[in-house]
Amino acid sequence: MSLQSQVSGRLAQLRAAGQLLVSLRPWPGRSAGGPRPRGSACGPLVALGEHGYCAWLSAGVGAWGAAGRGAWVRTWAPLAMAAKVDLSTSTDWKEAKSFLKGLSDKQREEHYFCKDFIKLKKIPTWKETAKGLAVKVEDPKYKKDKQLNEKISLFRGDITKLEVDAIVNAANSSLLGGGGVDGCIHRAAGSLLTDECRTLQNCETGKAKITCGYRLPAKYVIHTVGPIAVGQPTASQAAELRSCYLSSLDLLLEHRLRSVAFPCISTGVFGYPNEEAAEVVLASLREWLEQHKDKVDRLIICVFLEKDEGIYRERLPHYFPVGMCPFLLATPGQPTPPPMPRGISHCPLPSSLRFPHPTLNRTGKQGLAQYCVAALHY
Repeated sequence: MSLQSQVSGRLAQLRAAGQLLVSLRPWPGRSAGGPRPRGSACGPLVALGEHGYCAWLSAGVGAWGAAGRGAWVRTWAPLAMAAKVDLSTSTDWKEAKSFLKGLSDKQREEHYFCKDFIKLKKIPTWKETAKGLAVKVEDPKYKKDKQLNEKISLFRGDITKLEVDAIVNAANSSLLGGGGVDGCIHRAAGSLLTDECRTLQNCETGKAKITCGYRLPAKYVIHTVGPIAVGQPTASQAAELRSCYLSSLDLLLEHRLRSVAFPCISTGVFGYPNEEAAEVVLASLREWLEQHKDKVDRLIICVFLEKDEGIYRERLPHYFPVGMCPFLLATPGQPTPPPMPRGISHCPLPSSLRFPHPTLNRTGKQGLAQYCVAALHY
C-alpha cells in the first residue's frame, strides 16, 4: 500500500470517528480575479480550488479534543505521521523519499532503525581528540590550521548509527549490497535503499552516486566504488581511490550537505593496504578542505578495526598538525635528552620534569623559571 493510500485511509477513519473536520468555504476577502491569499485566520491553506475555496483541517482527541482544543494539520509530513507509516514495509521508494524530505530532524527519529544513534555534536573533532595526546612530528606535511582541525574527526564505531547529513558506502559496481560495510548499510536502511539503487544502473570505479538514507539516521547515502588492489597498489589505483573521496565530496557540495562520514574504502575484501590507503585519504581530505572549509562542518573518518584506528592516530598529525612538542630543556649536570624518534610519539612525563626537580634547589628565581619554561613547553 502506498503512503498516499495509507494517509487517505487514516484520514477517513478520523473523519468517521468525528476526530477530523474538513470544511470548504469561499476564501474570505478574495476579490474576483485577485491573487489567492496564502493563509487564513481559521487555519493554514491545504488546497485551493478554481472558485477560491480553501480546505482547512482540525484534528483532536474525540470529537473536539479532550481539552476542547484543535490542532491544525499544517503540512503533508504530519498527515503522513498520523498514518503511522512503516518504511520497512512501504513499497514505493519515491513516495518514501518524498515523505522523509518533509520531516524535521526530530520527526525523522521515529523512523530510524536504531534508538542508540549518535549525534554529530557527540563526535569529537580532531582538535579535541588530539588535545590529550603529547605528540611530536618533526616534519609535518602541512602547516598547522586550527580551523581545519575542527573540521575533521576520527571515530571508531558503527557508521550506520551516525546522525549526519550523509554517510559514504564502500559499494561494489552493482550498488545492490554486498559484504562488509556495504551489506551493513543496506540492511540498516531497509529494502527501499536497494529499490532506489536499482534505478542507478551501476557505478564505475572512482565515481559516486547518491540516494536517500531511508531508515538510517543519516539523511543520504553516497555510494562509491573503490579500486581492487592485489599487492602493492599502482599509481592508477591510488588515483581511483582518491577519486572515490573527491567524487563523494562533490556530491556533498552539490546537495548542500555539511557533514559526511567515510568508511575505509577498498581496504577490506578489495585488498588495498591499510597504511597506503590512509596516506591517500588524508592527503585528499586535507587538500579538499583547504579549498572548501567554509562549505562543510565536519568530515569524519569512521573506522571499525582497532588496526585502522591506530594507523590514523599515527598519520593524522602529519596532515593535520596540532602543535609541536619541542625538546625539553636539559637539567643542569645531565645530558641533553636524545631526539624523539621520527613520527608520532606518546610522551610520558620525563624524569626531568618530575618532583623533586634539581633546578628548584637553586637559590633565587632562576631555577624555578627554568622549570616552568620546560613544563609549559612540554
